[in-house]
Amino acid sequence: MLERIERHGFNASDDPLGFESRLADDHGWTLGYALAVVDEYRRFLVLTQVAGHTVSPSPDVDEAWHLHLTRTVHYGAFCADVFGRFLHHEPAKAGEDERHRDMYRETLAGYRRAFGSSAPSVIWPAPDKRGEQHASRPATWTVPHMLRGHRLAITGVLVAVAAGLLSRDLDLLAPLQDIPPSTFLLVALLATVAIGWLGLRDRMPSAGAVQRDMLEPYEAAWFSGGAERMAMTAVVMLTERGILLAPGKPSERGQRPPIPLNATIEARCDHPAELACLSAAADGGVRFTAACEAMRPLAGQVERRLVAAGIASDMGALPLRRAWALLALCVLQVVEFERIFHAFGSSNRIGFLVLLTLAGVVLAFVLARQARRANPRSERVLRPLRLMVGRYKKQAPVGEALAFGVALIGGTALADDLRFDGMKQLVYAGGVSGRVPGKGIASGCSASSCSSCSACSGDGGGSSGCGGGSACSSGCGGGGGD
Repeated sequence: MLERIERHGFNASDDPLGFESRLADDHGWTLGYALAVVDEYRRFLVLTQVAGHTVSPSPDVDEAWHLHLTRTVHYGAFCADVFGRFLHHEPAKAGEDERHRDMYRETLAGYRRAFGSSAPSVIWPAPDKRGEQHASRPATWTVPHMLRGHRLAITGVLVAVAAGLLSRDLDLLAPLQDIPPSTFLLVALLATVAIGWLGLRDRMPSAGAVQRDMLEPYEAAWFSGGAERMAMTAVVMLTERGILLAPGKPSERGQRPPIPLNATIEARCDHPAELACLSAAADGGVRFTAACEAMRPLAGQVERRLVAAGIASDMGALPLRRAWALLALCVLQVVEFERIFHAFGSSNRIGFLVLLTLAGVVLAFVLARQARRANPRSERVLRPLRLMVGRYKKQAPVGEALAFGVALIGGTALADDLRFDGMKQLVYAGGVSGRVPGKGIASGCSASSCSSCSACSGDGGGSSGCGGGSACSSGCGGGGGD
């Protein structure tokens, strides 16, 4: 049954992983996690036929089912071809939470009986945790392009200086002049420290959100080298499957011919990156520079998906807590500058206040700095992948292992592998210039160098009373097997 479901598939040949990509985009998941959810959705479909009782999906598996149902033509043909009947999805009734939990427990037990192992807890949480919501992406403030990074800090400081001068001339803050200097200095120091702590402390994601941080090879490639590393990975994977052939020798002028297409087999693509790579084919082959250019739109999609999932930082935005801290600091500096300007020409000593104000200016630059692509979550998910890739030096990787190897450490993964003789020199020689989306990721090297040198390592019954229907506590249910 599972083989039959996998053979039917959810995607058109010209849109590989279209179903999984839409699922990831709709819910702010990585494509790697969406692929894992769809695998479990296939197993859930098997359970509807073999469990012998009504089954209930986990919340994330149910989202995959919802998406499949919206593709009405495909879903109807799928059910008729695989099951011989329509598999219904029935809504759950209110007030039957305990009944749904019991059905869900039975589903987990049926999963163990059918597949010989427990359902993965990341996608199939325990019944008592099934309704918990994962942490959403932190709120951000989109920064205008002209004010990003240090320009935002300079603008904030200049506004504070101007507002301080205006306040002095209009005596808007005159009552604050009655505060003794030592008291004012202490309060300003405490306020600066509090603003810095609130603005710079990291917001740790929930354990459930971190568990969803699964990357597939081309997402890992984006982190290591953007579109260039994605193109390199696609070329290697197409070569492994025989769709691309070993590159020829360079001409007398040093020009390398394109990587030739194998005309004897069907060019089957398992990933949109491979499709983009082949779309750059011309004159019977693929040049690496053309493949990189064709990969850039897809690299932009990967970037947006990883930002939405919270694994990569949005370089055009500030975390909302940091933006509020920056605003509070500007207000504090207005008061400090106003007091400094009032002290000019008097006998008041303001040396310590000037030093504190300068420290606030430095803090403004720190708060306004442009975010790096890497964040604690991206490093957490990439670290075990790099450790896994480190073992490839002992044996030639194949399949997904090869894809991750090339994605993370580039041509080092192809060392001494005769299948790709001459491939490393070809893809390294064809590097293209321009901004790489993944540049600046903490992988031990810059994105551009990662794609141009092999020495760089980047590192029972339904709740609605319907016969044969399954149900889920998220408000819906569906058809179980007869």
